[in-house]
Amino acid sequence: MNVLIAGAGIAGLTAAISFALRGADVVVLEQAHELGDVGAGIQLSANAMHVMQSIGLNNILERRACEPIAGTLRNYKTGRPYFSQPLKSAHERRYGAKYLHVHRADLISSLYEKALSVGVKIHLGQTLTSYRQVQTSIEAKSNTGNLFSSDLLIGADGIHSCVRDTLLANNPAQSNKAQFTGQVAWRGVLASTSVRKGIIPPDANVWLGPGRHFVAYYLRGGELINFIAVEERKSWAEESWSTRGDIEALRSAFSNWDPAIGELLEATNDCYLWGLFDRPRLSKWHDGRAVLIGDACHPMLPFMAQGGAMSIEDAYVLAAEVMRNANLGKALEAYEASRKPRTAMVQAVSRANAKLYHAGGPTSELKKKLQFSVATALPQIAHYRFDKIYGVDVTA
Repeated sequence: MNVLIAGAGIAGLTAAISFALRGADVVVLEQAHELGDVGAGIQLSANAMHVMQSIGLNNILERRACEPIAGTLRNYKTGRPYFSQPLKSAHERRYGAKYLHVHRADLISSLYEKALSVGVKIHLGQTLTSYRQVQTSIEAKSNTGNLFSSDLLIGADGIHSCVRDTLLANNPAQSNKAQFTGQVAWRGVLASTSVRKGIIPPDANVWLGPGRHFVAYYLRGGELINFIAVEERKSWAEESWSTRGDIEALRSAFSNWDPAIGELLEATNDCYLWGLFDRPRLSKWHDGRAVLIGDACHPMLPFMAQGGAMSIEDAYVLAAEVMRNANLGKALEAYEASRKPRTAMVQAVSRANAKLYHAGGPTSELKKKLQFSVATALPQIAHYRFDKIYGVDVTA
């Protein structure tokens, strides 16, 4: 089996390793001339860590990560918790793997090194521009004019996926239009020594407020603090992770929030800003020998911190189905049938969380307190909500 993958991000590299470990010859095309990531953290829950363990990366990630004590939802002005779910040790006891905060650059470099060690060939500075099906293979062309032939083409090239664009061109009934969600997000990373010790609790913290919310947690064993600040907005022109944000505008947007947030932002020198986009659900994720994974087929809003985890699951399931099934068409159907319901469920939960997080006014405040008080008093309610996400082990 010869596999060609467009994109050397989290999804593409996890897929490359998963296929290579099963004996496939894998080539990855990446448009960037060097692998890196604009400073940002990622949350890896047990469902993602099961895959990391299966490909031999859990130990190195644990050494580079930070394990939060709890997942805590807080009032935007006072910082007092509405609800707190134990994570450290408790998450591993319930779901069989740890909940980790990892710097994206650390995750990407770990995946990259592992991919090279298992024989994956990675070509940087190569953007896939088109593909065509031939009798017993698929041919893809890159921006440099190189032609690559393989048994399977995987589109792991993100929300702007060229593979998806070609797939949709071959299936005109599909919709491809990105839809702005009415929300933008700032993100940034700073040294924890830049602020007073302990000002940010060692949790996965989310402050909930009218029309916006703020997330902050530690990375690299507490050396860094990562934050994401989401605000509702009427319009946005770009669909990018790398637009420079106006730090003064960010400070102003959260000026009347918990003083801990104010101190954190005062210590921040720069940040990035991106619009949150959604896409209509695709009715088909594969076309002949081409198939999509991750954000290329189901972009995730960041309100459940599961975008990376779903991409990681996709990659593992696709490799397992393809490499154990002699009929490629049936394998791709099985992959799609397995992943569609799960990713749709997580997308729905993420969208629902957006409404909950940003609800404002006295009535909404009372509703939040009541809802979270019930969840605290009856832990099985929270377990039901989280079990269906964190309790899935695609490697089992």
